[in-house]
Amino acid sequence: MNYYNAINFLKEHQPLPDDELLDEETVSKYEEVRRYFLNNPSPDCIPLFLNSFGMGSGFGVYQLIEDVLLKCSEEQVLRHLIDALESRNIGVIYWSVQVASYYPNDDLVLPLSVLLNNQNADIRYHAVVALSEINSAIAQKMLRDRQHIETDQEIIELINNINESD
Repeated sequence: MNYYNAINFLKEHQPLPDDELLDEETVSKYEEVRRYFLNNPSPDCIPLFLNSFGMGSGFGVYQLIEDVLLKCSEEQVLRHLIDALESRNIGVIYWSVQVASYYPNDDLVLPLSVLLNNQNADIRYHAVVALSEINSAIAQKMLRDRQHIETDQEIIELINNINESD
C-alpha cells in the first residue's frame, strides 16, 4: 500500500456501499488504507474518510477511522468535519457526529444544533454528546432547550445527566 493507492481507493468509495452490499474484499482494503494513514498521517485523507461512511458499521472498521483523524491537527479536521455534518448522506452524518465529540470546538455548535432536529434518534443522541463536550454557554443552552422538546426518552435522560453534572 502506498499514498497513491490509498487515496485512489478512498476517492473511488465516496461513500462505501451500505453493509448489506459491502463485500469482504472491500472491507479488507478499506482497513488496509486505514492502517496506511494511521502510520502515514496526511490531511489529504480527512475529507475522503469522512465521506466514505456508508450505512452500517463497515463491519467494525468505521469506528476505527477516528484514530486516523486524531493523527491530524484539529484545524485540519474541523473544516471537513463541518462539511460532513452537513452531508445529505445519512451514513456520513451518523459517523461524523460521533467523531465530533473528539473535537469540542465552538465551530461545531451550529452544525450540531441542526442535527438535534434530525429524525434519526441515534444522530440526535450523538449530537447531544458532542455538544456536551463543548464548553460554551450557547452549547449548554441548546441542550437545555432541547430537553423540553425531545421525544426520545434515552436522549432526555442523557440531557438530564449532562445537566446534573454541570
